[in-house]
Amino acid sequence: MTDQSYPPPPPPPPGPSSSPQSPGPAWNSPAQTWQQPGQQDPGYQGGGYQGAGYPGGAYPNVPGQGPWGPLAGWGSRVGAMLIDTLVQLIGMVPYLVGAVMFAAGAPDTSSRYDSTTGTVTDVTTRDGNVGLMVAGGLLVLLGFLGMLGIQIWNRSFKQGRTGQSVGKKALGLKLVDERTGQPIGAGMAFVRDLAHVLDGFFYIGYLWPLWDDKRQTFADKILNTVVVQVPKG
Repeated sequence: MTDQSYPPPPPPPPGPSSSPQSPGPAWNSPAQTWQQPGQQDPGYQGGGYQGAGYPGGAYPNVPGQGPWGPLAGWGSRVGAMLIDTLVQLIGMVPYLVGAVMFAAGAPDTSSRYDSTTGTVTDVTTRDGNVGLMVAGGLLVLLGFLGMLGIQIWNRSFKQGRTGQSVGKKALGLKLVDERTGQPIGAGMAFVRDLAHVLDGFFYIGYLWPLWDDKRQTFADKILNTVVVQVPKG
């Protein structure tokens, strides 16, 4: 007899349990945006969530929620402004001292009425101190420049580059561009402070965040900015 060899039988087809399954889309927290597999959440940066990350700065249909985090309340914004004002008033110290020195060095005059001639004359009762007046005037000027410098440093440079002035940092607030979620820069922060002049008319603009959906002042609307809550420190 001749030996005959037969090929081995084919392997059985894989069962349902061995078939690869592709992951489906899932909801991503905290933004709760519909994310496909392999797509990075736009709010996830550097190993942590930097904000809600809605594309294009779109506002979610959630009261008090902005595209880059919870919107700051009116009370906290007022508190931050008060802190910034107190910081600016540091420059008032030399201003007030200079004003007192200038007044102390100024000559004192009084008016006297002469009943016989019916005339009024000015009589100097105290001679002025020119040196004291000059020193006081210089301190007044120094104090004014100091207040202006603190204002520009705190509200324009510091807030424009980091999104936080001294007051905002103390209360956990941040000023950002509502389209990008990034600080607006020193130049635009300076322009925004100038735009606050519009908010000052009867204080309507400063009160506008109380009923505005985006909690913006008039200056915020002009510059497309929002103030959001962030962790303190």
